Amino acid sequence: MSNQNEIRERITAEIVAALEQGGVPPWKHPWDTSGPPANAVTGRRYSGLNVWLLQLHRQRLGLSSSRYATFNQWRELGCRVKPRPADVPSGRWGCNVVFCKPVTKKPKDAEDGDEREGTYLVLRNFTVFSVDQVEGEAADRLRAEAARGQKPFTDFAPAEHAIAATKADIRHGGERAFYRRQSPGGDGDYIQMPDKARFAEERHYYQTAMHELGHWSEVRLGWTGSYAEGELRAEMAACFVVADLGLPTGDRLDSVSYLDFWLASMKADPRYIFRVTADASRAATFLLDFSRLRQQQTEEAAAA
Repeated sequence: MSNQNEIRERITAEIVAALEQGGVPPWKHPWDTSGPPANAVTGRRYSGLNVWLLQLHRQRLGLSSSRYATFNQWRELGCRVKPRPADVPSGRWGCNVVFCKPVTKKPKDAEDGDEREGTYLVLRNFTVFSVDQVEGEAADRLRAEAARGQKPFTDFAPAEHAIAATKADIRHGGERAFYRRQSPGGDGDYIQMPDKARFAEERHYYQTAMHELGHWSEVRLGWTGSYAEGELRAEMAACFVVADLGLPTGDRLDSVSYLDFWLASMKADPRYIFRVTADASRAATFLLDFSRLRQQQTEEAAAA
């Protein structure tokens, strides 16, 4: 059986090989993004620039639903748009979308005064709100319908135990996965994750959770380094942890798909990968030691 160092060395080699082969685009998430944005009332899909505007709006506010409607449309459904949170700037709670509406007019000709019919495009602007920003029975039904379309999630006990043992503040919901460091004012020090059922496979959830726990460990280990190194360190640590826990991982390309940016650094400095690997290994051991210590305490208590 391979020891822990051999496993981590093999994973490192796989990461470098996968990066050299190329992966999927960096903006592809391993969780469901709720499909294309559409109007919650008419079912009509938004198109063109509006798709990008709505996606950015969801990412900025951490919203999970891609169903939107105007203030009046929600009101007609008997729903109420939630008040704007204090940390959201004025004018940024809703999302402005645009529509080009054809209008027929008959302007008079400047020379002879005759009316000449013509069709013109008039740009109209609307503010829409996601179902996640709305309260009411109709909104609840839409959320329930979305939940029914998600497959059941099966917990992997060793990973759940390891995550729980860290006692990290992990919150679920929204569209993004990230670690929020504690600010000077005291806000932060938590991990945000999309809901479990939104991940295509259980391993994707745990790989992402361990990546964010890798970031969570940075301040606790006194680690300093660039953003780029932090991303590589967190992803490698996640690979080490899930391998040590025996979590089925399959093709590693999904784990390293967005790390090709750092391959140049690995090739430019032969020591780079070894330094980051050592940092990642230390982070992985730190995260796993929480559950190992608890298991040891449990065994000692049972033997007493």
